[in-house]
Order: sequence, then C-alpha cells, then structure tokens
Amino acid sequence: MKYVPDLTLLDSWSDCKPHLHSPALAVFEFDNKKLIYCGTKHSANKSFQLLDKCFSDFDIDCIVTEYSRKATLTPDASTIETKNELEYAALVGMRAGIDVVFADTDKTDWISDLIALSPDYAHKMQTFFMLTDAYLYKKTFNEKFSINRAIKNVTHKIWNNDFPQPMNESEFKKYFLQNFGLEITDDNLSDMLAKHPNWNEPNKRGNLINKVQAEINLYSRDPYMIKCIFHAVNTHKCVLAAFRRRTF
Repeated sequence: MKYVPDLTLLDSWSDCKPHLHSPALAVFEFDNKKLIYCGTKHSANKSFQLLDKCFSDFDIDCIVTEYSRKATLTPDASTIETKNELEYAALVGMRAGIDVVFADTDKTDWISDLIALSPDYAHKMQTFFMLTDAYLYKKTFNEKFSINRAIKNVTHKIWNNDFPQPMNESEFKKYFLQNFGLEITDDNLSDMLAKHPNWNEPNKRGNLINKVQAEINLYSRDPYMIKCIFHAVNTHKCVLAAFRRRTF
C-alpha cells in the first residue's frame, strides 16, 4: 500500500490547539511499519534526550528532519552537542549510516510557492523579509536598517530574476501606509516588529505579516514536510520524524 497525504487537512498554527507540552513523542504503528514523530523544543536538553531515547529504543532506518532541503551537512561536521536538536538528529543518523532527509523549504522556496498562488505575494513577501531583517539586525548589532538598505539586502539575498520586480523605497512607503495605516521611515523600520510583537505569531486572519507567516507554513513548509514524511514511510520500515513541535 502506498500512503498519500491529504493536504486539505493542514491548518495554520492559530487554528490548532496544542494538547501536549514539548518535547513530546507520538509512535504510530501500521502495516509492519513505525512512524516515530518527535516534536521537539529548539535546543532544549530534553529534546536531545528524547532523540537519544528514540535512537536507543527503535530500529530506525530513515530520519526526516526539519532542515532546509538545500542545506549541506556532512557526518564529520563539528561537535554535534553544539547543534540544535534537528541538526543533531541528522548528524547522528549520518554517522550511523541511516538515510537522512532534509524536509524544509527555504526563503526562496517560500517566495516561489506563494507567488505561484498569486503575484500579489511578491510585495507581501518583500515587506515580510524587510521587516524581519531590519528587526533581527538591530537586535543583533543594535543598529538600524534604512529602508534602502533593507531593500538591497532582501534583493541581494533571496530575490531572483523569476520574481516580480521588487518595490523601490517610495513604492514600499506607499504600500506600507496602505496596508498598515502607518508611516514607515528609516527611523522606525527596525522597530516595527518589536513594537508589534503579535505580528510574529502566524495567524491567517491577522494582518499582512501574520498572514504571510501562516501562509508560508500552510503553502510551502508544511506541505513539503508532510510529503517528505509520507515518502519516507512508503519506502522504509521505521521512520523518525524530528520537527519542532507546533501542535499534536
């Protein structure tokens, strides 16, 4: 039997109710197969301990982990104890000769997948990444991003020729005012997410930023992850799926 996922059952984080604290483990047994779903908490000691228990208790022959499909990782990578738990799962598997699948999309995929739904996502994604980059830069270096610098940063890092032309500074200011009712400037760009922390919570009924975060998961990341898990289950006997837990 070949198992096929029903992607219509996917929903956003804001519409799900978690029932278990992370990290948590669910084991599914069917047709002489096992799917061990390890819902982790990033870099928590208990997450590492839970993964170690999975490797000890089950005869795992495939690992599917929340790691960018375009990432490179080799078994001789430095000290696995310093990695996050999802990378740790991959490295342990590689060193044991277990098949490892990197099951996450990256930023370029997010833009491609959402623009495929509607060209309108080009401006939404640009705004999302500009605010995120400016916020993270100030948080890390205590320096502000100008609007022009944020545009250049996003364009250089993740925009490609297949995407619609990105907004220039004046277009971005006009777009931001229309969608948020706020004036955006060089002075406040880096503080927008800090001043509105709820924007960081994925919510398909929220404002533009909340919606983009929810839709990245709904239309890019989650479908790809689910497809990777199902492919692994169809081709292996005992699959460990290691993902940061959102809900169970």
